[in-house]
Amino acid sequence: MAITSAQTYNGTSFIATPASTLTRGSLTVGVTATQELFTTADIGYAISARLTTASTTATLDVQTGVCTGSAAFVAGVAQVETATVVAATGATSNGNCIVTVTGSTLTGSPLAVTIPLTTASNTATLVASALAAGLNANAAIAAKYSAASSGAIILLTVKADANGNFLANDGTLNIAIPGGLGITAAATSTDTTAGVASSGVQVLDGDGKDFEGLTLPSMARIYALEINVTSGSASASNGTQVFTLPCKIWNTSGITGSMLTSDLVITAASAGTNLTITALGKSS
Repeated sequence: MAITSAQTYNGTSFIATPASTLTRGSLTVGVTATQELFTTADIGYAISARLTTASTTATLDVQTGVCTGSAAFVAGVAQVETATVVAATGATSNGNCIVTVTGSTLTGSPLAVTIPLTTASNTATLVASALAAGLNANAAIAAKYSAASSGAIILLTVKADANGNFLANDGTLNIAIPGGLGITAAATSTDTTAGVASSGVQVLDGDGKDFEGLTLPSMARIYALEINVTSGSASASNGTQVFTLPCKIWNTSGITGSMLTSDLVITAASAGTNLTITALGKSS
């Protein structure tokens, strides 16, 4: 691939507004953002990494753009709990069905959710659909699970966390359906799909190749290296220098030495750390 318009921006400023009475206006203080061009850059790469647990690492060979994780990535599996509605003719009277959901991550567990039913739900399938909708309408349930129905079966799927990581199987998860209104009580549900926790390190586009699949030439100098942390927290070290992330390093003349030649090890300080790495450099 050929590179053009290689650039970064720098400058820190803020707007100051007087707090005293009888004063007006505002002014900008600091350095206005300026564009820095790297007209001779001929190498660039962008990598994203997902470090699911604290202390896992992503190691970047800055010169080649090859990035590897300290542990194989396991995507994980969402846990699915199912409960079957038994109601030969659906709801036989109008009223409330109080479904109780128990789960280790559920706020208020065991949580009793009151769901109104009418005789319009005159089949077990319609009752299951109404109960699933009622569960989804509860804020505490919706924060952790997604409810759906298939025929007379209620499916409660555990959501991934805010960083997209699935959780380990919750053996306490349960949906209890009470008897009444023409419904047969079902105190326990079934762990239909066991949850598998996401683990390891996922690295995307860290194979040292460009988008055309060609191996990147090795950098002889680096113009800019920017590491952004989109969630979680992390630090980086090349054995000589330690960097608090996020950070951006740039120099229009190019950087050599350990910053270029030593592997950069990025270590997650918290679970669910997601980050991006962008680099620009020159091959000679």
